[in-house]
Amino acid sequence: MSAIEEAELEKKKPFSRSLIKKGIFYFAAISIITMVGIFLYTNTGNTLEVWKGIEFKYILLALCIMILDLLIGGWRNHIFARVLYPGMSQWISFRANLANIFMGSVTPSQSGGGLAQLYIYTKNGVKLGDAVTISFINWISTLTFFPISGLIAYSIIRERIPTGFITYLAQFGLSIFATLFTIIMIALFFPSLLEKIITAVASLVGGINKKWKAKVVAAGIKAKSTMIEYRNNCTTLLKSNPQLMIYSFIITIALYFNKYLLGFVIVMALGVEADFWTIIAIQSIVYLLLYFAPSPGGSGIAEISLAGLMSGILADDYIATFTIMQRGFLVFGPALIGSIIVLSQMKKDAI
Repeated sequence: MSAIEEAELEKKKPFSRSLIKKGIFYFAAISIITMVGIFLYTNTGNTLEVWKGIEFKYILLALCIMILDLLIGGWRNHIFARVLYPGMSQWISFRANLANIFMGSVTPSQSGGGLAQLYIYTKNGVKLGDAVTISFINWISTLTFFPISGLIAYSIIRERIPTGFITYLAQFGLSIFATLFTIIMIALFFPSLLEKIITAVASLVGGINKKWKAKVVAAGIKAKSTMIEYRNNCTTLLKSNPQLMIYSFIITIALYFNKYLLGFVIVMALGVEADFWTIIAIQSIVYLLLYFAPSPGGSGIAEISLAGLMSGILADDYIATFTIMQRGFLVFGPALIGSIIVLSQMKKDAI
């Protein structure tokens, strides 16, 4: 990517206030409607007693886990940023991670999260190409981690998962990650093969519409050049610092295990006894389902998945409370903080 292209992209706003408002509305509306539905479906009149029985010390522990989640997420980016920009403040990576969480929560399939992270980085002196490289390497770590953790989790709780929709979702999530990981590996190491595959698809599409064929062929050429550029950028960085890829994967494991651990802490806060690894496995399956969920921030799908999978562990009285607390600590709270980061940066740009 040329310096001129980078400058042009950096001038453009990756999202508008109207888009953010619309995303917040859909995210909040779907989450609230789903939670009300879960509450009405599982309510036995003992919810107030459940709330009274919550142990405060575990709430404090859950807050610590939430803060640690934000710190680990920021540090996963910063291990690359500090190499590319020695002396750069960790606070910038921390803010970029929060922006990612917020925009990921209010856009379908978390599509705005990566853009928000690039936005904060480029506004703080990081070149767009470098910011993309940081995100891309960590994304590879995530794509590697999820199928592994998902398979382990599925083997642990296979007998506990209700048959039907949730089972199909878990299998669908695993297949999506495995397919995407395969495609990315082919694209990185055999970019010409990727172009040939897209060209073959274009030939099939051409039988339907010639204009579509031209667009698909152009997309194939662009995809090839882009993947070669990403590969070269990543190779240059990792050749001089090969340990960074290992660090990224280890931090990814720590990041998500910390998220999964929150589920067990909430169960303890509710005063319920449950098997540690079963709870961890359930949280892993939920995250596997949510990564490509089409709704903003996985709203609706997240609540239903949590309620469905935890129904074999918790009595009906506890399910709605557990779901609210889990989403509150890992999504609603961090997204709220992230919104302040993004909106304040947009305000600065406007001035």
